[in-house]
Amino acid sequence: MALAQSSGFAQSSLPVAEPERQFDHFFLPILDGFLKNAAATSKEFVVCDYPGGTKLKSCCTPSGKTYVSVARMLPVMAEWIASGRADAKVREVMLSVYRNAFDPTHPDFWGSAPKEKATQLSVEAALVAYALWRMGNRFIAELSIEQRRNINAWLTSCTQVAERKTNHAWFSALNQAVRLVLSSDFDEFHGDEAWMLEDIKALDGLYGDGTDGWYSDAPDQPIYDLYNFYVFPNFPLMWGQVIGSRYPDWNEKFHSRVDTFLQTAPNFFAANGSHPLMGRSLIYRWAVLSPLVLGYREKLWPHSAGLLRKICRKQLEYHWSLGCFDEKNGKLRESFSADDTNVTREIYVDNGHPYWAMLGFAFLSLPKDDPFWTAAEEALPVEKGDCVSRFEGPRTMLVGTKRTGEVRWVQARNSAKRDAYRDKYSKLVWSSHFGFCASKDADHVPPDQALVFREIATGKEATRASNGVTDGKLLDDGVETTWWAKLGEWKFEVVSTVRLNGNVIARSHRITAPQEAVGKVTVLEGSFASPQTPSRLKPLAGYEHVEQQELVGVNLIHEKVSVQVALGTLTSSDNTFAVEETSVL
Repeated sequence: MALAQSSGFAQSSLPVAEPERQFDHFFLPILDGFLKNAAATSKEFVVCDYPGGTKLKSCCTPSGKTYVSVARMLPVMAEWIASGRADAKVREVMLSVYRNAFDPTHPDFWGSAPKEKATQLSVEAALVAYALWRMGNRFIAELSIEQRRNINAWLTSCTQVAERKTNHAWFSALNQAVRLVLSSDFDEFHGDEAWMLEDIKALDGLYGDGTDGWYSDAPDQPIYDLYNFYVFPNFPLMWGQVIGSRYPDWNEKFHSRVDTFLQTAPNFFAANGSHPLMGRSLIYRWAVLSPLVLGYREKLWPHSAGLLRKICRKQLEYHWSLGCFDEKNGKLRESFSADDTNVTREIYVDNGHPYWAMLGFAFLSLPKDDPFWTAAEEALPVEKGDCVSRFEGPRTMLVGTKRTGEVRWVQARNSAKRDAYRDKYSKLVWSSHFGFCASKDADHVPPDQALVFREIATGKEATRASNGVTDGKLLDDGVETTWWAKLGEWKFEVVSTVRLNGNVIARSHRITAPQEAVGKVTVLEGSFASPQTPSRLKPLAGYEHVEQQELVGVNLIHEKVSVQVALGTLTSSDNTFAVEETSVL
């Protein structure tokens, strides 16, 4: 195919007069890099290995090549094609993928999902199905009967093992929905309605009464993280587009929750274009835009078109400024920034995973005369004034400060689901302006925005345990959390109070310690982390002194950061430690 050498799209991304092309200078280099790397991996574009990228067996075809990288580009290419502005060659690439990737005789066949366990294939199948539906019947009719059978058989293999305790249920629900709808016009497609409805019921169970549009990503734990942008609001909108008219009650229920979620979504975005950085999968970057844009398309966006475009522009500019795109290799980085720290590399992240971000480009399908492209941009909520957003159900709070443009996020019940995510969920405060620190070292804990227990004799450390929160509540100006930590055989019970007042954070901890740990444990508590110390710590109780520590290779954004750390020794079985942190921004 002509695209095997170079698409040339990146060269056409200079500023142009057409408003609908104002984000081309972000999108086209990514597309160009994908097409060139895919062509270098497979002449039919069915797999794509990025130079120097991580390869995981679970994310590779039987031939050992990456399929996730292709699956995650399909929806954005479909959106661009839907606009009528895409180069015709991109449609040829889409046809090539759907004709060859699911053909068992092709050397780079993606492989069928097994019957006995859930795999990454099931996640990517949702994107494959949705993009196919978005391409429309005319496109599907260009595939042969055998090719349509191959696609259906592959999609069916990805719905053999039910996953109904997390956001993953949306993936099989969308997969089934597409096949059910396509079966009306193409005999080769078949879906399982009963399976889909069981998925829907399970997803409904992840939503608690009065949770302000937010879902917990576990039926037995209050985990409220950015998957409330990445999956929970946008996938019901996709499902609704595909099949919602057949199930109006379900569709209305999910739409009403998205509507509630979107009311306060703009409050998460800071003046620098970021949002409070918290949790896992931050490599998905501007995928947070997806529910906002899809909500806008579905007439659910309750704000102005100008505000939406401002959020989209600032988000893209923020990540671009951090070096998210590796121009030399034509790829989105697996690290959050060009400093290439390994904080975002969860065990499931391969070289294709960053491309979940491409869901955020759903605005590409908007007509060129849509107000999204032409309306005057509106100031972000945090640019208009100080603002506080309370979420009573999830028991979380956002605090935006106009003077600094920063947005901070506190949660009353946050703790990791498993040990691997310890530092990504146990911080006391999350910021849009400062990346957190995280380490895979089980015996040592980065102290930024964390309360840490250190055994003096061994130097081993511990912080809030996975699933270690026993209670939490919102206060007028912050949160109170009851939690525990385990250091060797010692268990520490803690009640932490975090109060936010402008650029000042007051934190207090009532610690109940085993008698045998008294005099043998140091308590540490750190500030935000940044190349230049962003705040000052003032001990109020318990702590004996404050020192500055340098951390290397553990920060989300920067290779080297400084942290102010307060330290004190446990002197009794009942202790109070308190500190005041003042931003110097």
